[in-house]
Amino acid sequence: MATTKRIELKESNVIFDEEAHTYQLNGRFLSGITSLLDRQFGYSYDSVPKDVLEEARIYGTMLHKELEAFDSLWENTGSQELADYIEICKNNGLKHSASEYLISDGENYASMIDKVYRQSDDTFDLCDVKSYGVMTPEKQAKARWQLSIYAYLFELQNKKAKVGRLFIIHLRNKMKKDGTFDHINDIIFVDRIPSEICKDLLETDLRGEQFKDPFEIPDDISSQEAEIRELMETKTSVEERLATIKANILSKMESLDIRTWATNTMRLTRKLPSTRASFNSSLFKADHPDMDFSPYEKISQVAGSLMITV
Repeated sequence: MATTKRIELKESNVIFDEEAHTYQLNGRFLSGITSLLDRQFGYSYDSVPKDVLEEARIYGTMLHKELEAFDSLWENTGSQELADYIEICKNNGLKHSASEYLISDGENYASMIDKVYRQSDDTFDLCDVKSYGVMTPEKQAKARWQLSIYAYLFELQNKKAKVGRLFIIHLRNKMKKDGTFDHINDIIFVDRIPSEICKDLLETDLRGEQFKDPFEIPDDISSQEAEIRELMETKTSVEERLATIKANILSKMESLDIRTWATNTMRLTRKLPSTRASFNSSLFKADHPDMDFSPYEKISQVAGSLMITV
């Protein structure tokens, strides 16, 4: 039986200037992935005060260095953030392989992956550590693009390696003005965007063109938002009114002990109170783990559906 050869991570020739946060290769500056995403998707922190951004940058840098010191040197500062990180790694079987791992396409783009964890001899998990207060849908979408591009470049740089899971480790423990702590310790898994799409994004940006996000809501659907909202509000109002009418009718039928009322076009039937027994299959399986339930299980196809939240 053939065994998988253990892959060791390849080091990039790109030179990273931590103070200026620039990447150079053979005297040429390369673009970082964060700046690429800002250019293409318009992610911006212009509305956030500079002092708030600077405070967040300092806190994030401190946290990254603290985690790196633990992963590389086993230094334990005893902080809540580090304790949360250790617990997350333990619960998810994360085996540290590299921190601030530099990746590049060798020509135009480069970036640093916060954390690389070894899953097997040839498979690695990639992680981005976040320390801000709120994980908005926009921030999660940006992290998904970021990690997916990392995965593409990682496999480009390490030809025989494979990327397994992509996730965000969200850590925070900062005191708020009221004296309580903003405490976050979460791991958020994201679905990988196919490498073909990531490659297309890089090539489009390199040409100086605007990339068309395939995951963006089409104009013909987004233009219906107002109508959808109006219809859902109407539906809610109608259902509430109907529930009130039905409750009133039921109350009158109960007071008169009437089972059925009928008109030329409608029939009203009162159902009497009753009890219903159901079988708790999960509990039964837990109590009888050695039994084979497959002969008694009925598998049914469930059609896909759409949920709209406003």
